[in-house]
Parts: sequence; structure tokens; C-alpha cells
Amino acid sequence: MVSPTSEQYDSLLRQMSERIDEGCGETIYVIGQGSDGTEYGLSEADMEASYATLKSMAEQIEADVILLREHQEAGGKVRDYLVRKHVGDNDFLEVRVAVVGNVDAGKSTLLGVLTHGELDNGRGFARQKLFRHKHEIESGRTSSVGNDILGFDSEGNVVNKPDSHGGSLEWTKICEKSTKVITFIDLAGHEKYLKTTVFGMTGHLPDFCMLMVGSNAGIVGMTKEHLGLALALNVPVFVVVTKIDMCPANILQETLKLLQRLLKSPGCRKIPVLVQSKDDVIVTASNFSSERMCPIFQISNVTGENLDLLKMFLNLLSPRTSYREEEPAEFQIDDTYSVPGVGTVVSGTTLRGLIKLNDTLLLGPDPLGNFLPIAVKSIHRKRMPVKEVRGGQTASFALKKIKRSSIRKGMVMVSPRLNPQASWEFEAEILVLHHPTTISPRYQAMATFGTEKPGGESGQLWRIEGRGCPSMTNVSPDTGCR
Repeated sequence: MVSPTSEQYDSLLRQMSERIDEGCGETIYVIGQGSDGTEYGLSEADMEASYATLKSMAEQIEADVILLREHQEAGGKVRDYLVRKHVGDNDFLEVRVAVVGNVDAGKSTLLGVLTHGELDNGRGFARQKLFRHKHEIESGRTSSVGNDILGFDSEGNVVNKPDSHGGSLEWTKICEKSTKVITFIDLAGHEKYLKTTVFGMTGHLPDFCMLMVGSNAGIVGMTKEHLGLALALNVPVFVVVTKIDMCPANILQETLKLLQRLLKSPGCRKIPVLVQSKDDVIVTASNFSSERMCPIFQISNVTGENLDLLKMFLNLLSPRTSYREEEPAEFQIDDTYSVPGVGTVVSGTTLRGLIKLNDTLLLGPDPLGNFLPIAVKSIHRKRMPVKEVRGGQTASFALKKIKRSSIRKGMVMVSPRLNPQASWEFEAEILVLHHPTTISPRYQAMATFGTEKPGGESGQLWRIEGRGCPSMTNVSPDTGCR
């Protein structure tokens, strides 16, 4: 990259475009690194020439170049650059992070601190901003699936600025200033709300999972259950150990030791990495999508220790899946609303394809298994009006001429090209992780597919070494286009 010929330049430009596409809009370049991965370093003149080439290529494909770090090796300087493609007006990269962990691990408190920019007082001040229900405020425990956002501009700076009077966040302003938005899916930690947590993990399609562990309590309660859920769904996990300001050093070390042992165990087979510097952040973020590496952050919501490392890591996360716009559209509904003056509104995740304003889609299945044509009246992303949404993006649609009572969670809106069919029964291979009783024919079970949660009754059952192959009959129809 120091002084490439025109042929080499074209080859490097094609390579950058491919890497940007693979990274869903961004990639990391290490200048001063050999093709074998060894960091040799470059002289000042060669480094500047390489940077000029990188900058020129980025301008060709309309991307920003951001310096992440610089360090010295035997042969000279080595620099890491983040190359992030420009997004259009009212558009941004979206990464979804599910937040799980045992009750009292500090999940809602951390999200309150990250999204509102204010440290906690140690008595639940930060989490009050996030709760949706009166009983959550009184008990301090999350019982529903909450959504919070953290926006980053093209330089990697946080753009969240709470209102000076009420302390509330204006999502529209955050999205207008952001090139990347992290959507946190705040899930319940209490065992009583496990079904709600399973719904959040399957229905909201998180790219990554943030497992919270209280340093003083250690690995207790639902921690292993939530980790097992993330592993079963093949969602990459990173761990945040909280409350390090109030935890004695020996207890903290014991918690970290148990955590590393759990992550290395045969069931997990992860490579735990303690993140203690910006260098660690860049290394772990670059290799995180492999699903083997598991970064561990140690933070305090009261003193703010290491929160900057966590924010930097979140800024470097890229969506795991790339989507093609030419595919038939499919949208999964996870909630419904009735808005005065607007009508029926549905929210959820676009699974694939492209949905535009005034498109006609098929909504279903209804209780009889039918799909009805429906027109999209308006589209909002993070409360901001837009003209279209693509695969992987969450959105809300206002629908024409339909009552809210006709729609339920788990229904889908799909392109007529898919010709969807509802199904009343299915066969599945099920691995029983743990169950106190024997599962036999006519056993009532709850299966979760995305946002769909049909109750079912098992029919014929074959049992082979802890694995079951039952046929299930649904109480309500499931969509058959997936």
C-alpha cells in the first residue's frame, strides 16, 4: 500500500469493497502488518504513504477512516484503522445486543448508565429511567422485554444526550446523528420470567449476547441457564462483570476464576480474554465473530471504571448477517399497538428483503390459517419516519384497514411471492437438557420459533439416548414460509 501501481490499486480497492460487504458496512485495517499476520512496523514516510492510499480508496467507496490505535514495533509504527461506509440520510447500521444474566446482576443499571451518560448512585438511580411498569419500579426487577439504544457517530463518539429537564432520550435525534446504533434488548433475570427471556432471545434476533455477572454474587441462579440459551442459539457471548467497586479483591478473583473455568468447559469451549486495555478491545472485537473468543469486561456503574473500554468494544461490533435486498420480503411481528389518530401499528424485525412505503404484503396466519393482503401506511425506525426498511432492521408499520384484535405476536408479513402456507403440526428432533418428569405422548409443551409461541400436544414419540423425536400438534397455526 506504500506506492501501489494502478493494477495493484484496483485490486486493493476491490478487496476493500469485499471486506466492507462482508463486515456489513465496516472493516478494520492494520497498517504495518505482514501477510502472515506478524506486525513488523513501517517508517514514518511509508506509514503516511500507506495512509494516503487507504484514505484514497475509502473516498472511492464513500467511507470514513478512523484511527483506532498506534503502537511501536521493531521495524517502526503499526496503526489500526476502522473503515466505515457512509450511510444515507435517516439511515444507520444497527446491531442488536441481548442483555442477560441473573437477577440483581446490574443489567438495567448498566443500560441506564450507557444510554443516559450518568453514573449510578449505588441505590438504583440509573435503572429507574428504563422501567416500563409500576411494579418494576417498586421491585427493581425487569419483567418485560425492554429496548434501549446507544448511538455512535462516524468518529466513534456517543451521541446520546438526555433531555435536560425530564432526562428522557429522544430516539429521533440520536438516530439522525448516528452512523451506528446499538439496540439493547433488556431481558428479565428472574427465573419466573424465563419464558419472557426465551421470547426475547428468539424473537428479537440478537446479533450478540451480553452476559452480566455480579462480581460479589458470582455465577448463581439463572447465569448458566442464560449462557446455555445463547450457546444453543449460536449467539456470540461477551461477559460483563459488574459491581467491582464494592467487591473485595479476593472475591473478584474467585468469580473470574470460576467464570473462566465455565467458559473453557466442554459444553462452552470458549477462549476467555480479560479486557484491560484498548489493545485488548481491538483484538477481541476483530476476532469476536468467530464465536470462539469470549471477552470479559470488569466495570463499575458507580465509579465508571472501564466503561470507556466497553463503549469502544460496542462501537466496533458489526452485524453478523448480511442480507440481500432482492430476496422476497419477510417481517416478523413481536408487538402490536393501537395509536390514536394513526390506527393499528405492529413492530418487529425484517428477516429479509426490502419493504417500502405503500407495499402490499400478506399478513398471517389468522386463527384459520389464512393470509390476508395488507397495505403499509407508514414506516418508522427507532421512532424516526423512513421510506423503506431492509433485512436485519427493526421497524414499526402502520397498517391500513385492520383492527389490532386481528393481529397477535408471532404473525408475519411476507411478500406474495413466497406463497406462505400455515402448518398445524410438525416433527422435531429435541435434545432434553433437563426435565424433572418424563415427556410422553399427549404431553403439553410450549415451543418458541422466533416470535411464535404455539402451545402444543406431543403425539407419537421416539426416544433415543436423551434425544426425543416427537410430532407436535399446534393449538394455533404456525407460519409455513420459513
